[in-house]
Amino acid sequence: MKRPVTTAVLAAVLLAGVSALTACTFGSGDETPSGSATSIAPGVVPTDKGSDTTPTPPPADAVVSYAGVDFDGLHASAAGYVQGIIENGGSCTFTFTGLGEPIVVTSEGIADSSTTSCGTVQVPLEQLPSGTWSVTLTYSSDEIDKLSSTALDLEVP
Repeated sequence: MKRPVTTAVLAAVLLAGVSALTACTFGSGDETPSGSATSIAPGVVPTDKGSDTTPTPPPADAVVSYAGVDFDGLHASAAGYVQGIIENGGSCTFTFTGLGEPIVVTSEGIADSSTTSCGTVQVPLEQLPSGTWSVTLTYSSDEIDKLSSTALDLEVP
């Protein structure tokens, strides 16, 4: 007769253990969730940016991104773009200033994903005496009166 009591006690203890484990694992359903999607890490100070989340575009600026002598040894190249403006049809004017008369080469601005590209222009090295030249980019269009870059040096051997 002790056997049925032992089995019943064992079954009760086992059932109590499973219930306790289930409550720990799955919860009883009446807990209040802690944290939220807007929780931040300790030490981080939230800032109120208001309701306008549109990023401010960079100010319009012409940039000479490259000026150098080509590998062929026959040309010098310059490249540039206009940040803060995305449009087609503007006028890109590269000016090579140095020893002798300035040399001016133009190209058409072409809109790309984030800037207006002025592409790459070339000048035959025979037109550039040896020495240091400065290359600047000026951009103008129907929308922009005139933007000028800072100069980038070009060493001609």
